[in-house]
Amino acid sequence: MNGNKNFDGVLYGIGENIRRTLEFLPDKIKCKVQEIRLRTGLPVCLTVDGKTYFVKKDGTVCDYINADILKSDKKDLKESFMLLCNDSVYAHTGELKNGYIKMRSGHRAGICGTFDEQGNFKNVSSINIRIAHEVLGCADALFDSYNGNGLLIAGRPGSGKTTILRDLIRQLSSDKYLRVAVIDSRGELSGSFLGESINDLGVNTDILMIQNKALGVEIAVRTLFPNIVAFDEIGTRQELLSVSDSFNAGVSVITTAHAGSISDLLTRSVTNGLLRSGAVSQVAMLSGEIGKAPEILSVKEILCELGC
Repeated sequence: MNGNKNFDGVLYGIGENIRRTLEFLPDKIKCKVQEIRLRTGLPVCLTVDGKTYFVKKDGTVCDYINADILKSDKKDLKESFMLLCNDSVYAHTGELKNGYIKMRSGHRAGICGTFDEQGNFKNVSSINIRIAHEVLGCADALFDSYNGNGLLIAGRPGSGKTTILRDLIRQLSSDKYLRVAVIDSRGELSGSFLGESINDLGVNTDILMIQNKALGVEIAVRTLFPNIVAFDEIGTRQELLSVSDSFNAGVSVITTAHAGSISDLLTRSVTNGLLRSGAVSQVAMLSGEIGKAPEILSVKEILCELGC
């Protein structure tokens, strides 16, 4: 199963003691795991369908703490960290300053620790490995509702925003032959690693790997002549300005944002500005429930209800 392949594909970044146990987890669990969490002196946790489960020493899982729970110690964290860095912390300094390490096939490890005054990273305290899942067809309902203009996909962390965005890009590129430029700052959408894209983003998609998403949008609009620019997690004022510029240049933008509700979007300055900019005409709110289609909302109606 592809889910098992995804799970097994991140184990190279986990220390041997923990890895040996995780390898023997049941396949029905492996294919559903969204995150693996290691914390110094605390239980090894899995996020499965949005819920927390604990790994037992015998390779099974449970949803409560007991004496058989597997724990990770300081040595496990240090070993895992060095494996994730391929023994070169310096080579990942830029990523670490943003709190993560890019893994193979689009997976990502969030890292907590300490930066000293010289900018050196040390004393790893926790690692959270997010497992990327490519789910072909998961954006079918959104694809049918998409009007061709700007779109914001919103939902709580772990609700499937990146997975939905990835599949929508694939369908727009392969089924409608639209030119899509993907700004993939962390390699999660394309699964790119060392120049190779693992995930299917369609037959008419260009992938720009660049940390600065705002600059990436500008480059894409200026040089790739796309119908659509897509990227994950709009979060800065500069990204908002780049999106507005692309809208004025006749290029549609599809992006995502963390939000539990429309009111959350309106509370944050960047997403509020995005809705009011005219660059997006639809919002797809994800509930996080497996198999439930997103709620498609008109930005115009949202703003009219507020009297804006």
